[in-house]
Amino acid sequence: MLISDEEFQQKLEAMFEKAELPEEDRKLWHDRLADAGEYIHKMFIDVFSKDRDLFLFFTTNMRKRMVAGGDRVKLEEIAEEERAYFSGLMKKDTE
Repeated sequence: MLISDEEFQQKLEAMFEKAELPEEDRKLWHDRLADAGEYIHKMFIDVFSKDRDLFLFFTTNMRKRMVAGGDRVKLEEIAEEERAYFSGLMKKDTE
């Protein structure tokens, strides 16, 4: 079942509050999600509302990628951080 825009905005704001996200990061997410449809909104809430750490990781990651722009060296460093993060998640799930 998809969610209405109003419900999405309420849940998104609750996530922002729970994560204590600064206004700058909230704006980044609002900008990224502005043109997304209901399906993406639902998936976003389903995934990130359950895991504050994952939400914060992706927020930081998005900001780093924006700063890196097209710099291949910086982007590779970010990709390595992603691999390490997800590798740690997989190890945690198997323990």
